[in-house]
Amino acid sequence: MAAVVATSVPWAAARAFVYDDLEAMPDDGYRREVIDGTLIVNPAPFGRHQQASGNLFSLLREAAPDAAMVIAAPYDWRLSDGGSVQPDLMVVAREDFDPDGPFPATAVPLLVVEVLSRSGVDQDRALKRAVYQRHSVPAYWMVDPGSKTGPASLMALRLDGGGYVVEAEVTGTEPFTTDWPFRLTVVPSLLLT
Repeated sequence: MAAVVATSVPWAAARAFVYDDLEAMPDDGYRREVIDGTLIVNPAPFGRHQQASGNLFSLLREAAPDAAMVIAAPYDWRLSDGGSVQPDLMVVAREDFDPDGPFPATAVPLLVVEVLSRSGVDQDRALKRAVYQRHSVPAYWMVDPGSKTGPASLMALRLDGGGYVVEAEVTGTEPFTTDWPFRLTVVPSLLLT
């Protein structure tokens, strides 16, 4: 994976990456994000990840009011610090959505969801959590799609006083009900049906 980055962008060591650098990258199936000037490259996720992401997208979309939209990756959120992230799912105000460009740096999603994958667990639990908190995303959910031997789970974080606090942690058939960004109940195990 490092060779792809070094080959595609020979100036990587000379300066920090910014969103505009992504335009020069090849369309090769890798997900590229720029966080704090660093290029993050991840392979396409596996089936369990996509299953959970797709089912949660459907659940959110069905519950969303007209003023909100649910957006699935790949879709760049251009950050105000010059970076760019591609959350697995975002709930955004419809008025902030740009059908002809990335999600603008002047707007903040109502909810960001990352479905954990083997290649990005630490990024989602620490690095992206810090990025979303720094950019004042009101709610951040981390969905673990589980494995053959372990159940799916969901951790919901809410912004409170500038930092995230745990709103709920549920596993398997435990339901999570919230009113933000709209009323919704999620059961982790049902995201894999």
